[in-house]
Amino acid sequence: MDYSKVIKEVGRGKNHARDLDRQTAGILYRAMLAGDVPELELGGLLIAFRIKGEAEEEMLGFYEAMQEQVMALQAPAGMPPPVVIPSYNGARKQANLTPLLAMALTRLGFPVVVHGVTDDPGRVTSAEILRELGVAWHDSALAAQSALVLGREPVFIPVHRLCPALDAQLKLRWRMGVRNSAHTLAKLATPFHHHLHWRLCSVSHPEYITRIAAFFNAINSSGLLMNGTEGETYANPQRLAKIYALHQGRQQLLLDPLAHALPALEKLPDARDALTTARWTESCLRGEFALPEAIRLQLAAILLATGQSSALAQALATVDRIIPHG
Repeated sequence: MDYSKVIKEVGRGKNHARDLDRQTAGILYRAMLAGDVPELELGGLLIAFRIKGEAEEEMLGFYEAMQEQVMALQAPAGMPPPVVIPSYNGARKQANLTPLLAMALTRLGFPVVVHGVTDDPGRVTSAEILRELGVAWHDSALAAQSALVLGREPVFIPVHRLCPALDAQLKLRWRMGVRNSAHTLAKLATPFHHHLHWRLCSVSHPEYITRIAAFFNAINSSGLLMNGTEGETYANPQRLAKIYALHQGRQQLLLDPLAHALPALEKLPDARDALTTARWTESCLRGEFALPEAIRLQLAAILLATGQSSALAQALATVDRIIPHG
């Protein structure tokens, strides 16, 4: 592949660049993941796509190339469909409640896979909090599969084990100073290549909801989509957001914030560090105080989307029965 010609096409700026077709995008990203693109050209491509933005066909080609290198797991038999939670942002301003969401889903009977970075300067990662909770980090598909079948706790897979080539792309952020396509792709990665499962997906702006819904339709997969919290996929305890189910080509509104209200005062972590958040998470799961209402509603929405409950009221009752509610 002549990378200079590709850069000439995609590097003309947001208004004049041309999009690659799906096949060409896949060939290009395979070369990028394999380390076959020289550093100068790689940097040019990463900046070009950051400025232009990835078109739908380009993202599909990139995604297919990435998935070829992602660790593969099997959905456990006799259990609800697995839930995949990407965690690549962590906490910057408020405590990271992704581990609480993952632990609660496990208690509800779901096989849960969390994948993400293990550290990030200036942020508190889910990996750090999960470690404080005693949740193991799994380095191999065999170990992850065994833990998934046991179902005792969420299965955390560091991205450098889930997909080493993608991790290398993510780390270029620290050298270049900006994120690249890998940061979007990582949040779409899944180890369940041929099994029904549900991915939690967050967006930073409402206008991206239609785009992500189209992507899930194109890959014929299922997900739950909402405005995230600092880039994480848990429901913001300070502000309710719409939650959509993406399944079989349909987009369904599961949770309308206008129909619910948050309590005036809730018990949240006093600080955002890993230890404080972990101890707070344990206390919450023991029922020493109520689950944040936004998380409770999110859990119910997941039960509803996956067919484990037939109505939101029934789903909320299930959450309250299994997880102590203060």
